[in-house]
Amino acid sequence: MKRIITMFALVSLTIVGLFFANQTLLLAKPSVTATETMLTANQLYENGQYAQAAQAYQQLVDQGYADSVLFYNLGNAYFKQGDYGRAILNYRRAEALAPRDPDVQANLALAQAQTVDQLEGLSNDNGFFANVAALTGGWLTLNEQAIITLGLWVLFAFLVIGFGGSRRGSGLREGLGYALVVASLLLTVGLVGLASRLHIEKARSEAVVVAQEVSITSGPGSQYVTEFALHSGAEVSLVETRENWVRLAVAGGELQGWAPADAVETVANSR
Repeated sequence: MKRIITMFALVSLTIVGLFFANQTLLLAKPSVTATETMLTANQLYENGQYAQAAQAYQQLVDQGYADSVLFYNLGNAYFKQGDYGRAILNYRRAEALAPRDPDVQANLALAQAQTVDQLEGLSNDNGFFANVAALTGGWLTLNEQAIITLGLWVLFAFLVIGFGGSRRGSGLREGLGYALVVASLLLTVGLVGLASRLHIEKARSEAVVVAQEVSITSGPGSQYVTEFALHSGAEVSLVETRENWVRLAVAGGELQGWAPADAVETVANSR
């Protein structure tokens, strides 16, 4: 029994670790200065000073703050300036932290409708992990999914302990057995879903073109042949980085090419 409890404890700590690994900035309490900056930025936005508001919001982002409201407001400030690339970028960042927010979804769709390149998007990868991750990605953040999986694991652990300690042939043991089967199935689904989300986040780096227009070349340099062009707001996947150039994939990976690294920004905020 001690071995079982130890195993449960180790797995529980692993899942908790996955949760807190993604919580560092989200749990940080904004300083007085950050709060003042946010209020100033909001006032600038209300006064129609969108460029100044964007600078103030961006200052908080550069300081490491990650909050769905901050990214949403920054996206709005860029949208008002007609900078649809940076608007979509920040709406995507807000969406990652608040996937069920209808305002984020509505403004993201509105910004996407203004882009020159009406691409099919990045969801054409029909691989197993991509499909499983897509089932929960639109409803749960990675942290929420980790919490739910941890809860299922704790439930499963208590059921195993209760089943092992119950008297054979008793009604309680039979009931715990049925509950254990259901809990094990739910836990399996939760673990597969969480693993899929982690795999996709690591394997695929989503990005947005922030340059007004960028030529996509056949190799990492301006001396290569131009294959096609992308415009502000085009959503792509980063495949490879080589010095100051990045290889992009669009339309599910069917189109690929190279672009200057400063022409795109990743949705995952690296600051």
